[in-house]
Amino acid sequence: MGIELKGKQPVGVEIFDKIAHKYDSISSFLSLGIINRWQRKLVEGLESPGKVLDLACGTAEVGALVKEKAEKVVGLDYSLSMLKVAKRKYPEIDFVRGDALRTPFKDKSFDTVLVSLALRHFEDVKGSLKEIRRILKSGGEVRILEVSIPKNPLLKSLFLFFLKRVMLPIGKLRSKEDITRHLYETIVNFPHYEPFLKEALKAGFKKATYTPLMAGVATIYYLKG
Repeated sequence: MGIELKGKQPVGVEIFDKIAHKYDSISSFLSLGIINRWQRKLVEGLESPGKVLDLACGTAEVGALVKEKAEKVVGLDYSLSMLKVAKRKYPEIDFVRGDALRTPFKDKSFDTVLVSLALRHFEDVKGSLKEIRRILKSGGEVRILEVSIPKNPLLKSLFLFFLKRVMLPIGKLRSKEDITRHLYETIVNFPHYEPFLKEALKAGFKKATYTPLMAGVATIYYLKG
């Protein structure tokens, strides 16, 4: 985990390095305590996930949910601070420090790839999908949980107002870091719903579907290799 990584540091890593020790409490607070339910929904039905990659694993809460069923769980993240927290919590999981756009894994290394509330932070979403497809075995499955914007116009307006004017400013006070602008922009600039499915199919996935949670406040994307 202490290896030096060459190249430009991914966007937002500095923020996560600073809040790593309190990331779990901040994310739970900003999601009104719902994040754990979303993550359990993300892995629901994965009975034999094989070799699993928890991509941009953070503190490895998602990897921990499947470690008893999986053949092996590997967590990858660029933030060394987050990985140190994750290793203290789950020493039985293997962790690798690396860039999600240029992972150190061989082609077709994993049966399952899980990404929880992280893909929108990647600088190149299209590139990340291609990299995930590269390291996924044929017939493998990818599940991606993301905060999303409701399609209903009224709910969309209410959600964006609440997000920008209420939750994120409060989150700034709680985290003591200026995460407001970064988090807001990653949510509004992400290619939600059908545009994301289109990019996934372009990246080489054979099937791509999604399931909205809480009227579209979050979404789980299901991709098949």
